Amino acid sequence: MMSFLRTTLLFWRTYLPRVCLARRTLLVALGCALVPLVAFGLLKFVPHGPSPIEAFLYPAFFMLLSVLVPLAAVITGSAVISEEVDDRTITYLLTRPISRASILVGRWLAAATVLAVLLTGSVGGLKLAVESQAPDWKKAEPRTVTWTDRRGETRTRTIDRDIPAEFLQAMPEGELPEGLFGAMLAATLAGAAVYSALFAALGTFNRHPMIVGLGYAFAIEGFLANLPGTSQQLTVQFYLRSMLMSENPELWRLVAEAQLAEPDTTRAALLALAVILAVSLALGSLVISRRQYVLSA
Repeated sequence: MMSFLRTTLLFWRTYLPRVCLARRTLLVALGCALVPLVAFGLLKFVPHGPSPIEAFLYPAFFMLLSVLVPLAAVITGSAVISEEVDDRTITYLLTRPISRASILVGRWLAAATVLAVLLTGSVGGLKLAVESQAPDWKKAEPRTVTWTDRRGETRTRTIDRDIPAEFLQAMPEGELPEGLFGAMLAATLAGAAVYSALFAALGTFNRHPMIVGLGYAFAIEGFLANLPGTSQQLTVQFYLRSMLMSENPELWRLVAEAQLAEPDTTRAALLALAVILAVSLALGSLVISRRQYVLSA
């Protein structure tokens, strides 16, 4: 056991700089930076745009949790083993007198570490962007637009965005409601860990894990997560959304796509995610321990 831990730590240390300098990591970093920039731009430059709490909830749910977390995990997690296969160095590693499972776990830990840092920065940046603009935000007054139609008649229309009272009252002091940031950060990091482990394991027995991972994350999960009934429980997104709903559910209920008929408790959701993560790494370790990798010419 101690030998396994030492080898895992060695792979984590050696693979971490490689992940940090990879082009795919730069792509993930750009995506993470985009989220707070979008929220800042909506509050700063769109006069009839969202309220501050909406500028947090909608980018957090749609951009971060639904898109960026699985996408970033596919990009980084799928390369954990497939990168060695593509570089034709997998046979060298597998012929060393070390545990094959430590190769997978150590390299996955390095990828998950980088993901955790980038996504924490994204969620934190989103919080700062919203709270920095919240004191200056005021609900726009109704605006009257006048134009002339084809028959030369003058027409007018009043534009007034009806913002729910829960959104208007959510940030009276310009700060996010208590618990909202913590729940979002926890769901984001949990999703990154589970998805990256899932796609890292996929790379142990599939030559194109990124393609399969993208199909699973956005086709299969995207379909099942939005179906009514118990089919939602077959997805990682169900448990991540359950974690969100545990804090400030009165706000999340106003985001229609985030709704769950019967969300799990945070404890139950974390337990389910931990099981998925453990099973993924165990299955991946089993495959890499028994599979013979034959490199084509």
